[in-house]
Amino acid sequence: MSEKAFIEWSYVDHWVENIVNQINERELEFDTIVGIGRGGLIPSTMISYKLKCVQLQNFSITTRHAEDIIINQRPSLSGNVLIVDDINDSGKTFEIVDSLINNDERYKNIKSLTYCSLIKRYTSTFNKDTIEAIQTKLDDWFIFPWDK
Repeated sequence: MSEKAFIEWSYVDHWVENIVNQINERELEFDTIVGIGRGGLIPSTMISYKLKCVQLQNFSITTRHAEDIIINQRPSLSGNVLIVDDINDSGKTFEIVDSLINNDERYKNIKSLTYCSLIKRYTSTFNKDTIEAIQTKLDDWFIFPWDK
């Protein structure tokens, strides 16, 4: 990553609205919305309010270093599930979460999994049923308002 790009709240608001519009256009409904802790917690909360989905949970996982994947909290999930993160950078976090969910008997009652992020970087390798507000080719390190 070369430069820091500071994201203003107005962009976040616009991106969340964009995601909600895409969800509505696709006529998707979710039983549960899951924020990837920590970066996805605020956007997932904003989306849950706009979609009037009261079942909001946290999947607390750290994937910054491949050798140190740490799972702090696993949600209880069933039905149609939306997984939210702030950025789909390399795709690694979504890949790990997807693998954990699909290989865990506790999640056998999930009907559908949809992934979304405010930003999807061009380097992401995760393309399974995803929704993103914007795609970028920038290599900047994005600083969201909650990171400041």
